[in-house]
Amino acid sequence: MSKRIRFTRNLVGILMGCAMLMAVTPAMAAVCEFPTPASVQVNIHQLTGEVVMNNERTRDGLRRMQRQSGRASAFGSAWTPVGLTLTELKYQMRLKIEALPISKSAYCARLTAVDAELGYDKLRVYIARKFRPGSCGYISISDHEMTHVAVFRDALNRFYPRLQHRLQRAAEEMDPVRSASPDSAAEYLRKRLSATIKPLFLEMNRELDRNNAKLDTPERYRMEQANCPDW
Repeated sequence: MSKRIRFTRNLVGILMGCAMLMAVTPAMAAVCEFPTPASVQVNIHQLTGEVVMNNERTRDGLRRMQRQSGRASAFGSAWTPVGLTLTELKYQMRLKIEALPISKSAYCARLTAVDAELGYDKLRVYIARKFRPGSCGYISISDHEMTHVAVFRDALNRFYPRLQHRLQRAAEEMDPVRSASPDSAAEYLRKRLSATIKPLFLEMNRELDRNNAKLDTPERYRMEQANCPDW
């Protein structure tokens, strides 16, 4: 009598415009079979991101953060930012698999459920501490940075249905795999799911770069700064 193992694993990852693919070994590439059919339950939650304000950094501190983040500047390397919005596009997945021993050293494993979260954990808005809350400069910078927040959220709202559909389809079409252990099977299936949604994350990142760059132009900064005397 064969024994089936129901296995749950929490798998967390962050996509920053790239994803790693696990090498496909011949054992994992070989498809195995279960005696009964199964469906995959997929639940996906959208993370819109909590806005967190920070007014403690100096302008030089913001410039270092801007350089470390890799974000381009409208004025080149000499520009010192007075505001900055940073976030990470991320995903989290909790997989459930069913593993059927087929020998002393091998299992046939299949995906049975995916609980995923897609989006942003935090949207961190930094305003240089020279500009105190309530001042004209602070309000102007805050208004500008909130337009970046809107860009991040709008992109997520547009891409989320596509990400949801692709992950759902990929999970439902995932064949059982032969593996040396339930752990290795779960990791392999996770990486296959990650690879499936990678192109959409890359596309979304490119769109975010374009739309954020449209907000950070010398002309827009000059117009905003003309409204306040305290720069």
